[in-house]
Amino acid sequence: MRICYLANSASSHTKKWADYFVSLGHEVHVISHSNVDIPGAQIHYINYSLKNFPFMALKVHRKIREINPDILHAHQANTCGLYAASAKGYDYILSTWGSDVLVGPERSFILKKIAQYDLKKASFITSDSYHMSSKILELGGIKDRIYTFPMGIEDEHIKEKHEFNVNEDNLNIISIRRLEKMFRVDVIIRGFCEALKEKPNMFLTVAADGSEMDSLVELVDKLGIRDKVKFTGSYKPHEVGKLLSDNDVFVSIPESDSTSVSLLESMYCGLFPVVCGLPANREWVRNGENGLVIDEVNEINVKNALLWCCENKQHMDRVSHENIDIIEKRALWKNNSRIVEDLYNMMLKKKL
Repeated sequence: MRICYLANSASSHTKKWADYFVSLGHEVHVISHSNVDIPGAQIHYINYSLKNFPFMALKVHRKIREINPDILHAHQANTCGLYAASAKGYDYILSTWGSDVLVGPERSFILKKIAQYDLKKASFITSDSYHMSSKILELGGIKDRIYTFPMGIEDEHIKEKHEFNVNEDNLNIISIRRLEKMFRVDVIIRGFCEALKEKPNMFLTVAADGSEMDSLVELVDKLGIRDKVKFTGSYKPHEVGKLLSDNDVFVSIPESDSTSVSLLESMYCGLFPVVCGLPANREWVRNGENGLVIDEVNEINVKNALLWCCENKQHMDRVSHENIDIIEKRALWKNNSRIVEDLYNMMLKKKL
């Protein structure tokens, strides 16, 4: 099978899809606006974007015809989706990632029209949460073409499982979302600082990298908690298990999100999740049971959630096995990738 992705080859998500189908022996091409290699796949770098669509569409479409794929698969219902939807003579699969459906169409009339066009033209659409699938329907996606499943986690990268020490009063907390404004890591830090005033034996790890790194380091120094907060910088996929398993609590409070792979990874490691009340989070976390849900995100509510965790380590220990079981049943990439294989085979049958 010859598969062509229209996607950003620098993304770990793109690499996951490409790696899997390369491993099955398929011929994989990626037409990417980033010139980043993926071992085993053929990368075709073209500097395409929404802004230069009138000038680059012909070049991208020519490359698609040159590859002549059995499967054309675009990732995100904006730039890549538009180039795929406008390629004559090719049916395609569209994978939505989150902001392309949940954020862009709300902020821009043009992005809304592009998403609607991409979704209407796609033969199949993949979504990683029921909330996002409902948004796809609102934008004109056809119900019978939507397949809802989380991308899932690569369990071979997460061999470690966290063990709670219920007899100690310390609490180790981690955030592994990118250091960008939308992930509100600054609110996590401020809430953590407030909680320290009542429970000083707490520690926070801020992993990942991003444009907010310098300002967040400056905030920690300004609050005088440098000895309580560790910044790790970026990390590789195979390091995530060790990174997570050294902690008790995972915190994620972004402004917008679909199903977060980071959330799934933390649950599979046995950590107790503290998340904001986005619909996609509620598909995985039941407030007060297998995690905490913060409805109104502010530093006081983050503080209160962390203090609750300090007082309920035995509860967190009990539900950690339940969370691992949830992920094993619903969110392993090795299982969910077979859904994509089935879609590809259905696409091939349509062409016959």
